[in-house]
Amino acid sequence: MINLGIIGLGGITKSLHIPEVNHSGKFYIKAAADVYTDNSVAEKFNIPDYYTDYRELLKDPSIDAVLVATPHDLHEEHCVAAFEAGKHVIIEKPISRNLQEAEKIIAAAQKAGTVGMIGFCERFYDEHAYIKTLLDNKSLGRLLSARIDHYQNFNPPQNSWWRDEQSVGGGAVIGSGVHRLDLLRWYFGEAVSVYAKAVKMPQRLNAEACVHAVIEFDSGVIADFSINWASYNYLYCEGLSISGENGLVVTVTGLTNKLGLADVDNGMLKDFTAPRSLTMYEHFAECIETGTQPLTSLEEGYKSLQLVRAIYKSLETGTSVIPQTVTF
Repeated sequence: MINLGIIGLGGITKSLHIPEVNHSGKFYIKAAADVYTDNSVAEKFNIPDYYTDYRELLKDPSIDAVLVATPHDLHEEHCVAAFEAGKHVIIEKPISRNLQEAEKIIAAAQKAGTVGMIGFCERFYDEHAYIKTLLDNKSLGRLLSARIDHYQNFNPPQNSWWRDEQSVGGGAVIGSGVHRLDLLRWYFGEAVSVYAKAVKMPQRLNAEACVHAVIEFDSGVIADFSINWASYNYLYCEGLSISGENGLVVTVTGLTNKLGLADVDNGMLKDFTAPRSLTMYEHFAECIETGTQPLTSLEEGYKSLQLVRAIYKSLETGTSVIPQTVTF
């Protein structure tokens, strides 16, 4: 078993990371750290050691790996410290708020020689992994178009760090959209241009709440990207469609948050179950044990963040942007 320490016990840690860690059967959660003195979350999940100072957690020589799941403006500090302590690190997306912070995290990982991975969990969904296989095998033929959507009624409390654009590094795009943008990069290669428009809702966020973008990839695919953090009546839904000359793939995440694939038979959609793939934490454990580069490496996190920042530059300038020219 790999001894894991967790820095940050917020909502995503409780709802996603801890259940996924335990389900993998590869890790023992040895310790957790958060700024709050209330250790009820640690007690709920039977985590033996609890700290209010993450540096005390990093001093524990028995901890092999660390999950960093803190507000975005703390990623650089926490990740660099974890690498300097010789730990393997998995980071809740995004890698950081900006590219300068990301570069410092990557440099610390390279110096440490340990595994660094971004928690881009969507690459590990069975359906998404199966689609990657279809695309790699050219099963859809020449690709014609793609569209990816994210709908969520996101209205954080007034005192939430999510309402602070400086802490987040933006709004909906960096907060959730980075997942979907990373998936597009995985499928279609590097983006060569992006043009975006946004709508703000100041009563909810200081930053963008709804964004639409057209992204061209070096593979020739042009994709529509849409994220809406103000969807009606608490609807949560994600959609992905990829159209090729020889086939169409559609995925839908509905109110139950259950993913599914649809196959097409004479114009009618029918359910399809994808084969099981490695989970994110199974993959993280495998990389630690074998010393291999993660599928969602820090460098991949950097490139997906660069696409996020390109969207922000397009929103700022009102023009199309080449992501590789973005340096902030």
